[in-house]
Amino acid sequence: MNVRSRLVVFATVVLVTVASVGAAGLVTNHGMTAQPTVDQQQFQPSAIDAPTVDRNGTIAYDDDGESKTIVIDVAHSNDVSEEALEPVVSALTAGGHTVQYHEASDEFDSDPAADLNETLRGADALIVVEPETRYTAEEAAGVSAFADAGGRVLFAAGPDSGGLGGLLGLLGGTQPTGDEFAAVTSPVGIAYDTGYLYNMEEYENNFQSIYATPSTDSGLTDGVDRVVFDGPTPVVTDGQTLLTTLEGTEHSETRETGAYSVLARSGNAIAVGDPGFMSSTNYNRADNDVLIGNILEFLVTGEKVPGVPEETSAERDTGMKAESAESSPPQLPST
Repeated sequence: MNVRSRLVVFATVVLVTVASVGAAGLVTNHGMTAQPTVDQQQFQPSAIDAPTVDRNGTIAYDDDGESKTIVIDVAHSNDVSEEALEPVVSALTAGGHTVQYHEASDEFDSDPAADLNETLRGADALIVVEPETRYTAEEAAGVSAFADAGGRVLFAAGPDSGGLGGLLGLLGGTQPTGDEFAAVTSPVGIAYDTGYLYNMEEYENNFQSIYATPSTDSGLTDGVDRVVFDGPTPVVTDGQTLLTTLEGTEHSETRETGAYSVLARSGNAIAVGDPGFMSSTNYNRADNDVLIGNILEFLVTGEKVPGVPEETSAERDTGMKAESAESSPPQLPST
């Protein structure tokens, strides 16, 4: 077969193929072969509701012009990193305030309460995020005394400890916030529920990214229309509920629907059910930045009584022993 013959054969094949496709199209368009349709409501374009949330916010707050010291507790195996609180730390330091991390002195610290109390005596505010080791009764008493004396406290925790457990918790079961947090929040009138919250009807990116709105007028909710939390846990207080989820929100454990408290205040302490809203990836969603600014203003405008928490008897005894050892003259070893 010469070149001319090959070209003729190729052209014939192409024409047959095109004609076949065109005929199929004609048959389909005349209804002999029905085109597939999607009748399910959730697959229709009009049913897709993925609102665009503003991400242009910046954290701003007012203070009294006085530099304050804010302590972030990392001495209780807290599930938090410096990167996770970077927007908060940056906003505080940019305002002229000092951020200090309270760390455990060592693994075998015999008196963690004394260390914490010493740190709090020089602080104006305390931030506690998802502790994974329990506070001792003496430590909890020190935090409670700190708040009673005008020190401001922010508690932040979700339904689990984060990491892989946190991911699995949001997909199925949850790890309760537990006694680790209850030991320090209960004395100031705050309690965390177990489980997480979700909303199948109204949400941001998915049913776990849910909205919360102010439930009362407060300086902490000033300028806030709605914020976005990711699978928050409910917060209960004997004080004031500040933010609640939308009606129709469901609880992962009870499956009960309603509006749940996710930000609450009791005296000089506030508690939020999702620490992740302050992170670099979430701080500028919706009005999260406005809420963070209000919280920072709350933290830096308190008036704490100096010298609180006071030294405990154990601290005084330890101090006296140390002074006695320093003042005693060296003794020659006996022969």
